[in-house]
Amino acid sequence: MHKLNYNKYLLYDELKQTLETWAKEFPDKAKLEVIGKSYEGRDVFAMTITNFNTGKAEDKAGMYVDGNIHAGEVTGSMAALHLIETLLTSSDKKVIKLLDTKTFYILPRINPDGAELYLTTPYTLRSSVRPFPDFRKDEDPAGLHAEDINGDGKILLMRVRDDDHGAWKISPKDQRLMIEREPIDLEGPFYHVYTEGLIKDEFGNVKKSIKYPYNPVDTKYGLDLNRNFPAGHDLHTPGSGPFPLSEPETRNQVEFINSKPNIGGVLLYHTTGGVLFRPHSTKADKEFDKKDIEMYEKIGKLGTDVTGYPVICCYGDIWSGVLDDWCFEKKGLFAYTPELWDAIGRAAPKLKEKVYGDITLEEKQEVELKLLQWNDRELSGSGFISWQEFNHPQLGKVEIGGWDSKVCRQNPPPKFLKQECYNMTQYSLNYALSLPNVNIDEVLVEHINDNIYKVEVLVSNHGFLPTNISEQALKQKAVREDRVGIELPDSIKLINGKTQYEIGHLAGYSAGQNSRWYRFGDPAECAYRASWTLQLVDKEVNDFSIHVKSERGGQKKSLVTLN
Repeated sequence: MHKLNYNKYLLYDELKQTLETWAKEFPDKAKLEVIGKSYEGRDVFAMTITNFNTGKAEDKAGMYVDGNIHAGEVTGSMAALHLIETLLTSSDKKVIKLLDTKTFYILPRINPDGAELYLTTPYTLRSSVRPFPDFRKDEDPAGLHAEDINGDGKILLMRVRDDDHGAWKISPKDQRLMIEREPIDLEGPFYHVYTEGLIKDEFGNVKKSIKYPYNPVDTKYGLDLNRNFPAGHDLHTPGSGPFPLSEPETRNQVEFINSKPNIGGVLLYHTTGGVLFRPHSTKADKEFDKKDIEMYEKIGKLGTDVTGYPVICCYGDIWSGVLDDWCFEKKGLFAYTPELWDAIGRAAPKLKEKVYGDITLEEKQEVELKLLQWNDRELSGSGFISWQEFNHPQLGKVEIGGWDSKVCRQNPPPKFLKQECYNMTQYSLNYALSLPNVNIDEVLVEHINDNIYKVEVLVSNHGFLPTNISEQALKQKAVREDRVGIELPDSIKLINGKTQYEIGHLAGYSAGQNSRWYRFGDPAECAYRASWTLQLVDKEVNDFSIHVKSERGGQKKSLVTLN
Protein backbone atom coordinates (compact mmCIF):
# COMPACT_ATOMS: atom_id res chain seq x y z
CA MET A 1 0.00 0.00 0.00
CA HIS A 2 1.25 3.47 -0.93
CA LYS A 3 1.92 5.52 2.22
CA LEU A 4 2.90 9.14 2.65
CA ASN A 5 5.68 10.18 5.01
CA TYR A 6 4.59 13.82 5.38
CA ASN A 7 8.21 14.93 5.36
CA LYS A 8 7.78 17.21 2.36
CA TYR A 9 5.16 19.01 0.26
CA LEU A 10 4.21 17.08 -2.85
CA LEU A 11 4.65 18.41 -6.36
CA TYR A 12 1.82 18.05 -8.87
CA ASP A 13 3.05 14.82 -10.47
CA GLU A 14 3.65 13.27 -7.04
CA LEU A 15 0.17 14.24 -5.86
CA LYS A 16 -1.41 12.91 -9.05
CA GLN A 17 0.43 9.60 -8.78
CA THR A 18 -0.57 9.25 -5.12
CA LEU A 19 -4.25 9.76 -5.89
CA GLU A 20 -4.19 7.40 -8.87
CA THR A 21 -2.43 4.71 -6.83
CA TRP A 22 -4.92 4.94 -3.98
CA ALA A 23 -7.86 4.76 -6.38
CA LYS A 24 -6.44 1.52 -7.84
CA GLU A 25 -5.64 0.04 -4.43
CA PHE A 26 -9.08 0.74 -2.93
CA PRO A 27 -11.66 0.40 -5.72
CA ASP A 28 -14.43 -0.44 -3.22
CA LYS A 29 -13.84 2.83 -1.35
CA ALA A 30 -12.34 5.39 -3.72
CA LYS A 31 -13.20 6.87 -7.08
CA LEU A 32 -10.94 9.46 -8.70
CA GLU A 33 -12.19 11.93 -11.30
CA VAL A 34 -10.99 15.04 -13.09
CA ILE A 35 -13.45 17.87 -12.48
CA GLY A 36 -11.81 20.47 -14.72
CA LYS A 37 -8.63 22.15 -15.81
CA SER A 38 -6.52 24.89 -14.28
CA TYR A 39 -5.48 28.07 -16.07
CA GLU A 40 -2.36 26.32 -17.43
CA GLY A 41 -4.29 23.16 -18.31
CA ARG A 42 -3.47 20.87 -15.40
CA ASP A 43 -6.09 18.41 -14.23
CA VAL A 44 -7.94 19.25 -11.02
CA PHE A 45 -8.81 16.06 -9.13
CA ALA A 46 -11.65 15.06 -6.84
CA MET A 47 -11.62 11.85 -4.82
CA THR A 48 -15.00 10.39 -3.85
CA ILE A 49 -14.68 8.12 -0.81
CA THR A 50 -17.36 5.88 0.72
CA ASN A 51 -18.09 2.21 1.21
CA PHE A 52 -19.62 1.50 -2.18
CA ASN A 53 -20.84 -1.85 -0.88
CA THR A 54 -23.31 -0.08 1.43
CA GLY A 55 -24.78 2.22 -1.17
CA LYS A 56 -24.14 4.72 -3.90
CA ALA A 57 -22.12 7.82 -3.08
CA GLU A 58 -24.99 10.13 -4.03
CA ASP A 59 -27.39 8.23 -1.72
CA LYS A 60 -25.47 9.24 1.41
CA ALA A 61 -24.95 12.56 3.16
CA GLY A 62 -21.85 14.21 1.71
CA MET A 63 -18.88 16.00 3.26
CA TYR A 64 -16.96 18.38 0.95
CA VAL A 65 -13.30 19.15 1.70
CA ASP A 66 -10.81 21.04 -0.45
CA GLY A 67 -7.38 22.59 -0.08
CA ASN A 68 -4.69 24.73 -1.62
CA ILE A 69 -6.77 27.34 -3.46
CA HIS A 70 -4.01 29.77 -2.47
CA ALA A 71 -0.73 28.87 -4.11
CA GLY A 72 1.50 28.89 -1.05
CA GLU A 73 -0.93 27.21 1.31
CA VAL A 74 0.33 23.75 0.49
CA THR A 75 -0.40 22.47 3.99
CA GLY A 76 -4.03 22.36 2.88
CA SER A 77 -3.30 19.83 0.14
CA MET A 78 -1.25 17.65 2.51
CA ALA A 79 -4.03 17.73 5.11
CA ALA A 80 -6.53 16.69 2.44
CA LEU A 81 -4.28 13.77 1.46
CA HIS A 82 -4.01 12.78 5.12
CA LEU A 83 -7.79 12.71 5.37
CA ILE A 84 -7.99 10.51 2.25
CA GLU A 85 -5.32 8.14 3.58
CA THR A 86 -7.07 7.87 6.95
CA LEU A 87 -10.44 7.10 5.38
CA LEU A 88 -8.94 4.43 3.13
CA THR A 89 -6.71 2.66 5.66
CA SER A 90 -8.05 3.19 9.17
CA SER A 91 -9.82 0.38 11.05
CA ASP A 92 -11.22 2.78 13.64
CA LYS A 93 -14.93 2.22 14.31
CA LYS A 94 -15.65 5.88 13.70
CA VAL A 95 -14.13 5.76 10.22
CA ILE A 96 -15.90 2.52 9.34
CA LYS A 97 -19.25 3.99 10.41
CA LEU A 98 -18.60 7.10 8.35
CA LEU A 99 -17.75 5.14 5.22
CA ASP A 100 -20.87 3.02 5.64
CA THR A 101 -23.20 6.00 5.98
CA LYS A 102 -21.46 9.07 4.50
CA THR A 103 -19.63 10.18 1.37
CA PHE A 104 -16.52 12.34 1.30
CA TYR A 105 -15.71 14.53 -1.68
CA ILE A 106 -12.08 15.62 -1.32
CA LEU A 107 -10.29 18.00 -3.71
CA PRO A 108 -6.70 18.19 -2.46
CA ARG A 109 -5.29 20.86 -4.77
CA ILE A 110 -7.66 23.41 -6.26
CA ASN A 111 -4.86 25.53 -7.69
CA PRO A 112 -2.15 23.23 -9.09
CA ASP A 113 -0.50 25.95 -11.21
CA GLY A 114 0.15 28.29 -8.32
CA ALA A 115 1.31 25.52 -5.99
CA GLU A 116 3.77 24.24 -8.59
CA LEU A 117 5.32 27.67 -9.09
CA TYR A 118 5.51 28.13 -5.32
CA LEU A 119 7.18 24.76 -4.71
CA THR A 120 9.64 24.76 -7.61
CA THR A 121 10.89 28.35 -7.70
CA PRO A 122 11.97 31.00 -5.19
CA TYR A 123 8.86 33.04 -5.98
CA THR A 124 5.76 33.44 -3.88
CA LEU A 125 2.29 34.31 -5.10
CA ARG A 126 -1.22 34.51 -3.70
CA SER A 127 -3.19 32.35 -6.14
CA SER A 128 -3.30 31.89 -9.90
CA VAL A 129 -0.37 32.27 -12.28
CA ARG A 130 -2.56 34.28 -14.64
CA PRO A 131 -1.21 37.85 -14.70
CA PHE A 132 -3.69 40.31 -13.27
CA PRO A 133 -4.51 43.08 -14.01
CA ASP A 134 -4.43 42.00 -17.63
CA PHE A 135 -1.89 44.61 -18.72
CA ARG A 136 0.71 42.83 -16.55
CA LYS A 137 0.91 40.11 -19.21
CA ASP A 138 2.92 42.45 -21.39
CA GLU A 139 4.48 45.06 -19.16
CA ASP A 140 5.86 45.62 -15.71
CA PRO A 141 6.26 48.91 -13.87
CA ALA A 142 9.71 50.20 -13.14
CA GLY A 143 11.05 49.56 -9.66
CA LEU A 144 12.40 46.86 -7.36
CA HIS A 145 11.37 43.38 -8.52
CA ALA A 146 11.64 40.34 -6.27
CA GLU A 147 14.50 38.07 -7.34
CA ASP A 148 16.85 35.54 -5.76
CA ILE A 149 20.00 37.54 -6.28
CA ASN A 150 22.40 35.51 -4.12
CA GLY A 151 21.38 32.15 -5.62
CA ASP A 152 20.34 30.37 -2.42
CA GLY A 153 16.96 29.36 -3.85
CA LYS A 154 15.02 31.76 -1.62
CA ILE A 155 13.74 35.30 -1.92
CA LEU A 156 14.30 36.83 1.49
CA LEU A 157 14.75 40.42 2.61
CA MET A 158 17.47 43.01 2.09
CA ARG A 159 18.39 45.55 4.68
CA VAL A 160 20.08 48.57 3.15
CA ARG A 161 21.71 51.10 5.44
CA ASP A 162 20.50 54.69 5.06
CA ASP A 163 20.94 56.78 8.20
CA ASP A 164 19.06 59.72 6.67
CA HIS A 165 15.91 57.96 5.41
CA GLY A 166 15.93 54.51 6.99
CA ALA A 167 12.71 53.58 8.83
CA TRP A 168 14.06 50.54 10.63
CA LYS A 169 16.70 49.74 13.22
CA ILE A 170 18.20 46.58 14.72
CA SER A 171 16.54 45.47 17.93
CA PRO A 172 18.81 45.61 20.97
CA LYS A 173 17.17 42.37 22.15
CA ASP A 174 18.09 40.31 19.09
CA GLN A 175 20.38 41.31 16.23
CA ARG A 176 18.18 39.46 13.73
CA LEU A 177 15.06 41.44 14.54
CA MET A 178 14.31 44.67 12.70
CA ILE A 179 12.02 47.07 14.59
CA GLU A 180 10.48 50.42 13.75
CA ARG A 181 12.62 53.54 14.15
CA GLU A 182 11.02 56.05 16.51
CA PRO A 183 11.13 59.87 16.30
CA ILE A 184 13.55 60.04 19.23
CA ASP A 185 16.06 57.80 17.45
CA LEU A 186 18.66 60.27 16.22
CA GLU A 187 21.78 58.19 15.74
CA GLY A 188 21.95 55.19 13.41
CA PRO A 189 22.51 52.82 11.99
CA PHE A 190 19.09 52.94 10.28
CA TYR A 191 17.93 50.84 7.38
CA HIS A 192 15.49 50.36 4.55
CA VAL A 193 14.05 46.83 4.49
CA TYR A 194 13.15 45.62 1.00
CA THR A 195 12.36 42.34 -0.63
CA GLU A 196 15.44 40.72 -2.09
CA GLY A 197 15.58 41.74 -5.73
CA LEU A 198 16.77 43.87 -8.62
CA ILE A 199 15.76 47.31 -9.84
CA LYS A 200 14.43 47.30 -13.40
CA ASP A 201 13.20 49.95 -15.78
CA GLU A 202 9.79 49.97 -17.47
CA PHE A 203 11.15 47.70 -20.23
CA GLY A 204 12.27 45.01 -17.80
CA ASN A 205 15.95 45.84 -18.10
CA VAL A 206 18.16 45.73 -15.02
CA LYS A 207 19.30 49.30 -14.53
CA LYS A 208 23.05 49.83 -14.35
CA SER A 209 22.87 53.10 -12.50
CA ILE A 210 20.12 53.83 -10.00
CA LYS A 211 19.05 56.74 -7.91
CA TYR A 212 17.08 56.82 -4.70
CA PRO A 213 14.09 56.45 -4.33
CA TYR A 214 13.02 53.17 -5.93
CA ASN A 215 9.77 51.51 -4.99
CA PRO A 216 9.00 47.79 -4.71
CA VAL A 217 6.83 46.47 -7.55
CA ASP A 218 3.85 44.28 -6.74
CA THR A 219 3.87 40.79 -8.22
CA LYS A 220 2.18 40.39 -11.58
CA TYR A 221 0.22 37.48 -10.08
CA GLY A 222 -2.40 39.73 -8.58
CA LEU A 223 -5.40 37.38 -8.49
CA ASP A 224 -6.84 36.08 -5.24
CA LEU A 225 -9.02 33.12 -6.20
CA ASN A 226 -10.79 33.21 -2.86
CA ARG A 227 -12.19 36.64 -3.66
CA ASN A 228 -13.63 35.49 -7.00
CA PHE A 229 -16.85 33.85 -5.79
CA PRO A 230 -20.32 35.35 -6.32
CA ALA A 231 -21.24 36.04 -2.68
CA GLY A 232 -20.26 39.64 -2.04
CA HIS A 233 -18.00 39.86 -5.07
CA ASP A 234 -16.57 43.37 -5.21
CA LEU A 235 -14.23 44.76 -7.87
CA HIS A 236 -12.68 46.97 -5.19
CA THR A 237 -11.54 43.91 -3.22
CA PRO A 238 -7.86 43.26 -4.05
CA GLY A 239 -7.45 40.32 -6.39
CA SER A 240 -11.17 39.73 -6.91
CA GLY A 241 -10.84 39.31 -10.68
CA PRO A 242 -12.89 40.98 -13.42
CA PHE A 243 -16.19 39.23 -12.54
CA PRO A 244 -17.45 36.38 -10.32
CA LEU A 245 -16.12 32.94 -11.31
CA SER A 246 -13.96 34.46 -14.02
CA GLU A 247 -11.27 31.86 -13.27
CA PRO A 248 -11.43 28.16 -14.20
CA GLU A 249 -10.35 27.09 -10.71
CA THR A 250 -13.27 28.79 -8.96
CA ARG A 251 -15.75 27.60 -11.59
CA ASN A 252 -14.52 24.06 -10.99
CA GLN A 253 -15.38 24.33 -7.31
CA VAL A 254 -18.82 25.88 -7.68
CA GLU A 255 -19.88 23.55 -10.48
CA PHE A 256 -18.72 20.52 -8.51
CA ILE A 257 -20.57 21.57 -5.32
CA ASN A 258 -23.70 22.32 -7.36
CA SER A 259 -23.52 18.88 -8.95
CA LYS A 260 -23.64 17.14 -5.54
CA PRO A 261 -26.95 18.00 -3.83
CA ASN A 262 -26.12 15.51 -1.06
CA ILE A 263 -23.31 17.72 0.27
CA GLY A 264 -24.20 18.74 3.82
CA GLY A 265 -20.89 19.94 5.28
CA VAL A 266 -17.98 22.01 3.96
CA LEU A 267 -14.37 22.47 5.09
CA LEU A 268 -11.93 24.57 3.07
CA TYR A 269 -8.32 24.02 4.14
CA HIS A 270 -6.10 27.13 4.17
CA THR A 271 -3.00 28.36 5.98
CA THR A 272 -1.89 30.10 8.16
CA GLY A 273 -3.09 31.45 11.49
CA GLY A 274 -4.48 28.75 13.75
CA VAL A 275 -8.14 29.80 13.54
CA LEU A 276 -11.39 28.41 12.16
CA PHE A 277 -12.97 31.20 10.14
CA ARG A 278 -16.71 31.14 9.56
CA PRO A 279 -19.04 33.38 7.54
CA HIS A 280 -20.11 35.96 6.99
CA SER A 281 -17.57 38.47 5.69
CA THR A 282 -20.00 41.19 4.63
CA LYS A 283 -23.10 40.50 6.74
CA ALA A 284 -23.41 40.63 10.51
CA ASP A 285 -24.70 37.66 12.50
CA LYS A 286 -27.90 39.56 13.28
CA GLU A 287 -28.87 39.25 9.60
CA PHE A 288 -29.02 35.45 9.88
CA ASP A 289 -31.22 33.11 11.86
CA LYS A 290 -30.11 32.75 15.45
CA LYS A 291 -30.30 28.94 15.20
CA ASP A 292 -27.75 29.00 12.37
CA ILE A 293 -25.27 31.07 14.34
CA GLU A 294 -25.65 28.77 17.34
CA MET A 295 -25.08 25.73 15.12
CA TYR A 296 -22.03 27.35 13.53
CA GLU A 297 -20.54 27.65 17.00
CA LYS A 298 -21.44 24.08 17.95
CA ILE A 299 -19.94 22.50 14.85
CA GLY A 300 -16.95 24.81 15.11
CA LYS A 301 -16.34 23.67 18.68
CA LEU A 302 -15.74 20.15 17.33
CA GLY A 303 -12.74 21.67 15.57
CA THR A 304 -11.59 23.76 18.51
CA ASP A 305 -11.62 20.69 20.75
CA VAL A 306 -9.11 18.80 18.59
CA THR A 307 -6.99 21.64 17.17
CA GLY A 308 -7.17 24.31 19.85
CA TYR A 309 -8.07 26.81 17.12
CA PRO A 310 -10.87 29.25 17.97
CA VAL A 311 -13.89 29.90 15.75
CA ILE A 312 -13.80 33.47 14.44
CA CYS A 313 -16.45 35.25 12.36
CA CYS A 314 -14.99 37.14 9.39
CA TYR A 315 -17.44 40.04 9.50
CA GLY A 316 -15.88 43.47 9.05
CA ASP A 317 -12.86 42.33 7.07
CA ILE A 318 -12.22 42.81 3.36
CA TRP A 319 -12.82 39.19 2.50
CA SER A 320 -15.83 39.57 0.25
CA GLY A 321 -16.22 37.07 -2.57
CA VAL A 322 -15.04 34.06 -0.54
CA LEU A 323 -16.23 30.48 -0.96
CA ASP A 324 -17.44 29.85 2.58
CA ASP A 325 -19.76 32.87 2.30
CA TRP A 326 -21.21 31.51 -0.95
CA CYS A 327 -21.70 28.02 0.50
CA PHE A 328 -23.65 29.40 3.44
CA GLU A 329 -25.46 32.29 1.78
CA LYS A 330 -26.62 30.46 -1.35
CA LYS A 331 -26.62 26.78 -0.33
CA GLY A 332 -27.27 27.00 3.41
CA LEU A 333 -24.18 24.90 4.22
CA PHE A 334 -22.12 25.42 7.35
CA ALA A 335 -18.78 26.13 5.68
CA TYR A 336 -15.58 26.77 7.62
CA THR A 337 -12.17 27.95 6.50
CA PRO A 338 -9.58 26.45 8.85
CA GLU A 339 -6.30 28.34 8.77
CA LEU A 340 -3.87 25.52 9.52
CA TRP A 341 -0.53 26.00 11.23
CA ASP A 342 -0.07 28.38 14.12
CA ALA A 343 3.52 29.49 14.54
CA ILE A 344 2.47 32.53 16.57
CA GLY A 345 0.26 30.40 18.82
CA ARG A 346 3.18 28.09 19.51
CA ALA A 347 5.68 30.86 20.10
CA ALA A 348 3.55 33.51 21.84
CA PRO A 349 0.23 31.94 22.91
CA LYS A 350 -0.62 34.77 25.32
CA LEU A 351 -0.35 37.32 22.51
CA LYS A 352 -2.15 35.36 19.80
CA GLU A 353 -5.54 37.00 20.40
CA LYS A 354 -3.90 40.40 20.06
CA VAL A 355 -2.76 39.54 16.53
CA TYR A 356 -6.42 39.38 15.43
CA GLY A 357 -7.38 42.51 17.34
CA ASP A 358 -5.71 45.64 18.62
CA ILE A 359 -2.01 45.04 19.03
CA THR A 360 0.47 47.67 20.16
CA LEU A 361 3.83 48.28 18.56
CA GLU A 362 5.55 46.83 21.61
CA GLU A 363 3.40 43.71 21.54
CA LYS A 364 4.06 43.25 17.84
CA GLN A 365 7.80 43.37 18.48
CA GLU A 366 7.39 40.93 21.36
CA VAL A 367 5.61 38.46 19.08
CA GLU A 368 8.47 38.58 16.58
CA LEU A 369 11.03 38.19 19.35
CA LYS A 370 9.26 35.12 20.73
CA LEU A 371 9.05 33.65 17.23
CA LEU A 372 12.82 33.91 16.93
CA GLN A 373 13.23 32.26 20.33
CA TRP A 374 10.85 29.47 19.31
CA ASN A 375 12.81 29.04 16.08
CA ASP A 376 16.02 28.61 18.05
CA ARG A 377 14.40 26.21 20.50
CA GLU A 378 12.40 24.02 18.12
CA LEU A 379 14.20 24.35 14.77
CA SER A 380 17.78 24.91 15.88
CA GLY A 381 17.58 28.33 14.27
CA SER A 382 16.98 27.02 10.74
CA GLY A 383 13.71 28.88 10.15
CA PHE A 384 15.38 32.29 10.10
CA ILE A 385 18.28 32.92 7.70
CA SER A 386 20.72 35.19 9.53
CA TRP A 387 21.68 38.46 7.85
CA GLN A 388 24.74 38.14 5.63
CA GLU A 389 26.58 40.78 3.67
CA PHE A 390 26.19 40.66 -0.09
CA ASN A 391 27.59 42.86 -2.83
CA HIS A 392 24.46 43.87 -4.68
CA PRO A 393 25.13 44.65 -8.38
CA GLN A 394 23.19 47.93 -8.08
CA LEU A 395 23.09 48.88 -4.40
CA GLY A 396 26.55 47.87 -3.34
CA LYS A 397 26.88 46.40 0.14
CA VAL A 398 23.58 45.09 1.52
CA GLU A 399 22.60 42.36 3.98
CA ILE A 400 20.25 39.52 3.00
CA GLY A 401 18.30 37.46 5.50
CA GLY A 402 14.92 36.83 7.08
CA TRP A 403 12.37 34.08 7.60
CA ASP A 404 12.29 31.06 5.35
CA SER A 405 8.57 31.63 5.31
CA LYS A 406 7.56 28.85 2.92
CA VAL A 407 8.41 26.13 5.43
CA CYS A 408 8.29 28.01 8.69
CA ARG A 409 5.86 30.91 8.86
CA GLN A 410 3.35 30.14 6.08
CA ASN A 411 3.56 26.34 6.32
CA PRO A 412 4.80 24.12 9.14
CA PRO A 413 8.33 22.78 9.08
CA PRO A 414 8.17 19.12 8.01
CA LYS A 415 8.63 17.88 11.58
CA PHE A 416 5.28 19.44 12.51
CA LEU A 417 3.37 18.70 9.29
CA LYS A 418 1.89 15.28 10.12
CA GLN A 419 0.52 16.39 13.48
CA GLU A 420 -1.12 19.41 11.87
CA CYS A 421 -2.71 17.14 9.26
CA TYR A 422 -3.81 14.64 11.90
CA ASN A 423 -5.58 17.27 13.97
CA MET A 424 -7.47 18.58 10.95
CA THR A 425 -8.46 15.06 9.95
CA GLN A 426 -10.01 14.53 13.38
CA TYR A 427 -12.08 17.68 12.96
CA SER A 428 -13.19 16.61 9.49
CA LEU A 429 -14.29 13.21 10.77
CA ASN A 430 -16.14 14.73 13.71
CA TYR A 431 -17.92 17.23 11.49
CA ALA A 432 -18.97 14.43 9.13
CA LEU A 433 -20.40 12.49 12.08
CA SER A 434 -22.77 15.40 12.73
CA LEU A 435 -24.38 15.18 9.28
CA PRO A 436 -27.97 13.92 8.96
CA ASN A 437 -28.60 10.22 8.45
CA VAL A 438 -32.15 9.12 7.54
CA ASN A 439 -33.27 5.59 8.33
CA ILE A 440 -36.29 3.30 8.18
CA ASP A 441 -36.72 2.34 11.83
CA GLU A 442 -39.89 0.31 11.79
CA VAL A 443 -42.25 -1.34 9.30
CA LEU A 444 -45.56 -2.74 10.55
CA VAL A 445 -47.86 -4.88 8.42
CA GLU A 446 -51.41 -5.49 9.68
CA HIS A 447 -53.70 -7.98 7.93
CA ILE A 448 -57.19 -6.37 7.78
CA ASN A 449 -59.07 -9.15 5.92
CA ASP A 450 -58.55 -11.62 3.08
CA ASN A 451 -56.50 -9.43 0.77
CA ILE A 452 -56.41 -6.02 2.49
CA TYR A 453 -53.38 -4.89 4.49
CA LYS A 454 -52.40 -1.79 6.41
CA VAL A 455 -48.72 -0.89 6.25
CA GLU A 456 -47.10 1.66 8.52
CA VAL A 457 -43.53 2.91 8.46
CA LEU A 458 -41.49 5.00 10.89
CA VAL A 459 -38.63 6.98 9.38
CA SER A 460 -36.25 9.19 11.31
CA ASN A 461 -33.01 11.12 11.20
CA HIS A 462 -30.28 9.55 13.33
CA GLY A 463 -27.91 12.45 12.76
CA PHE A 464 -27.15 15.57 14.78
CA LEU A 465 -28.01 18.09 12.06
CA PRO A 466 -31.43 18.37 10.40
CA THR A 467 -31.81 17.20 6.83
CA ASN A 468 -32.13 20.79 5.63
CA ILE A 469 -28.86 21.53 7.49
CA SER A 470 -29.72 25.18 8.21
CA GLU A 471 -32.49 27.73 8.35
CA GLN A 472 -30.64 29.59 5.61
CA ALA A 473 -31.12 26.59 3.31
CA LEU A 474 -34.89 26.81 3.85
CA LYS A 475 -34.84 30.53 3.18
CA GLN A 476 -32.95 30.01 -0.08
CA LYS A 477 -35.04 26.98 -1.07
CA ALA A 478 -31.69 25.28 -1.53
CA VAL A 479 -32.78 21.79 -0.52
CA ARG A 480 -35.76 19.64 -1.48
CA GLU A 481 -38.15 18.25 1.13
CA ASP A 482 -37.62 14.69 2.40
CA ARG A 483 -39.88 12.04 0.89
CA VAL A 484 -41.34 8.74 2.05
CA GLY A 485 -42.89 6.47 -0.55
CA ILE A 486 -43.70 2.99 -1.77
CA GLU A 487 -42.95 1.20 -5.02
CA LEU A 488 -45.63 -1.36 -5.86
CA PRO A 489 -45.70 -4.16 -8.43
CA ASP A 490 -48.81 -4.73 -10.51
CA SER A 491 -49.89 -7.45 -8.07
CA ILE A 492 -50.45 -4.92 -5.25
CA LYS A 493 -52.95 -2.10 -5.48
CA LEU A 494 -52.90 1.13 -3.45
CA ILE A 495 -56.30 1.58 -1.75
CA ASN A 496 -55.53 4.49 0.57
CA GLY A 497 -52.59 6.87 0.87
CA LYS A 498 -50.10 8.46 -1.51
CA THR A 499 -47.41 6.77 -3.47
CA GLN A 500 -45.04 9.38 -2.06
CA TYR A 501 -45.36 11.78 0.86
CA GLU A 502 -43.46 15.08 1.02
CA ILE A 503 -42.65 15.24 4.73
CA GLY A 504 -40.73 18.49 5.11
CA HIS A 505 -37.34 18.07 6.74
CA LEU A 506 -36.44 15.74 9.58
CA ALA A 507 -34.72 17.42 12.49
CA GLY A 508 -31.57 15.89 13.95
CA TYR A 509 -31.20 14.96 17.58
CA SER A 510 -29.87 18.47 18.13
CA ALA A 511 -33.56 19.47 18.17
CA GLY A 512 -33.92 17.59 21.45
CA GLN A 513 -31.15 19.74 22.96
CA ASN A 514 -32.84 23.11 22.42
CA SER A 515 -33.66 23.30 26.10
CA ARG A 516 -34.74 26.18 28.29
CA TRP A 517 -34.83 26.22 32.04
CA TYR A 518 -38.50 25.23 32.03
CA ARG A 519 -38.55 22.62 29.21
CA PHE A 520 -36.44 20.44 26.96
CA GLY A 521 -36.41 20.26 23.19
CA ASP A 522 -38.73 18.36 20.87
CA PRO A 523 -37.24 15.04 19.69
CA ALA A 524 -40.50 14.22 17.86
CA GLU A 525 -39.35 16.52 15.05
CA CYS A 526 -36.74 13.88 14.15
CA ALA A 527 -39.27 11.25 13.01
CA TYR A 528 -42.29 10.75 10.76
CA ARG A 529 -44.93 8.00 10.43
CA ALA A 530 -46.64 7.20 7.14
CA SER A 531 -49.26 4.56 6.37
CA TRP A 532 -50.95 2.95 3.38
CA THR A 533 -53.81 0.56 2.79
CA LEU A 534 -52.97 -2.05 0.16
CA GLN A 535 -54.86 -4.76 -1.70
CA LEU A 536 -53.03 -7.91 -2.68
CA VAL A 537 -54.32 -8.82 -6.16
CA ASP A 538 -51.93 -11.67 -6.97
CA LYS A 539 -50.56 -13.68 -4.05
CA GLU A 540 -47.76 -15.06 -6.19
CA VAL A 541 -46.01 -11.62 -6.06
CA ASN A 542 -46.41 -10.09 -2.62
CA ASP A 543 -43.20 -8.06 -2.22
CA PHE A 544 -42.81 -4.30 -2.52
CA SER A 545 -40.40 -1.65 -1.27
CA ILE A 546 -40.61 1.39 0.98
CA HIS A 547 -38.11 4.20 0.67
CA VAL A 548 -37.09 7.38 2.40
CA LYS A 549 -35.19 9.93 0.33
CA SER A 550 -33.41 13.00 1.61
CA GLU A 551 -31.09 15.13 -0.52
CA ARG A 552 -28.73 15.84 2.36
CA GLY A 553 -29.66 13.02 4.73
CA GLY A 554 -29.22 10.04 2.42
CA GLN A 555 -31.57 7.39 1.09
CA LYS A 556 -32.75 4.08 2.49
CA LYS A 557 -34.97 1.33 1.05
CA SER A 558 -36.67 -1.61 2.74
CA LEU A 559 -38.22 -4.67 1.09
CA VAL A 560 -41.61 -5.63 2.58
CA THR A 561 -43.61 -8.85 2.18
CA LEU A 562 -47.38 -9.06 2.64
CA ASN A 563 -48.17 -12.25 4.56
